[in-house]
Amino acid sequence: MPSDGEVVVAARGVSRRYPLAVPGQALKTTLLHPGQAFGAWRQRRRRELWAVRDVSFDVRRGEFFSIVGANGSGKSTLLRLLAGLSKPTRGTVELRGRVSTLLELGSGFHPQVSGRENVIMNGLLMGRTKREMEALLPGIVEFAGLREFIDQPMRTYSSGMYVRLGFAIAAFMEPEILLVDEVLAVGDAKFQEKCYDHIAKLQARGVTIVMVSHDLGAVERFSDRAALMERGRMVAIGAPRKVVGLHLERLAETSPEIRQAIDEGMAADEERVRRMLEEDPEWAAAFAAALEQNPAFHEKLRQQAGQGAGSDVRPD
Repeated sequence: MPSDGEVVVAARGVSRRYPLAVPGQALKTTLLHPGQAFGAWRQRRRRELWAVRDVSFDVRRGEFFSIVGANGSGKSTLLRLLAGLSKPTRGTVELRGRVSTLLELGSGFHPQVSGRENVIMNGLLMGRTKREMEALLPGIVEFAGLREFIDQPMRTYSSGMYVRLGFAIAAFMEPEILLVDEVLAVGDAKFQEKCYDHIAKLQARGVTIVMVSHDLGAVERFSDRAALMERGRMVAIGAPRKVVGLHLERLAETSPEIRQAIDEGMAADEERVRRMLEEDPEWAAAFAAALEQNPAFHEKLRQQAGQGAGSDVRPD
């Protein structure tokens, strides 16, 4: 993990507030009771939602930083603030480097023109020249797998085709900072794996990646650090495995169904490991060797031995 690199994404006390729309009062009530109506109007003006509240963090050059959280926790709003698509109500956001984004499905595309024209227009909006985009176009089309459809209007594209073209554009723009939202979930498993392979290559080249995702396996697999958001606040930042575990534990506390699913998954994993130990001697030997080199395992054995010795003691 690049712990001592240059900070290229910095958020300081970032908050974003949205006013909440409320139903209007009946005209008759307003005319007959103007004082009451004025009080209700003042009360409605104070209704608001803080989608992101007092968030501060840094991301260093070459780091893969993931943000997880339940729906409505403020993850995507925070990513929009980082991308400059929305301005914070309070606080500051600073990005140092060439930024490429893959956010809402279909954002930045005109449905009435072809995929080819949309690729070129996206590149021009990002500061590239038409000649540069024409040079990048074959690789983008090949990666997206849209060779037969690139000259068709994008209103004829499926949601998966939108995502494939959008990710290909974002990835081939040679970004220094890549911001990725949950849109990869729309693609099929084969394309998702292709995207993650390309993300790994970008990561190896030192590209800084900030990803919002519900794919907790991908978060653990790729991230150097992860953050958990709840109700607009960033409540934890740390090792991906610990943050994912905290996220699952918080979800389990709020839903018996999620708790049951987690418990069933753990039981299934234990049964699968037991069966592999019985059926594959070579794997069982490797597993035993790994345990022998695990300090936590030996500490657990010592604790169990101490508890067993204590249980044998009887008062005189």
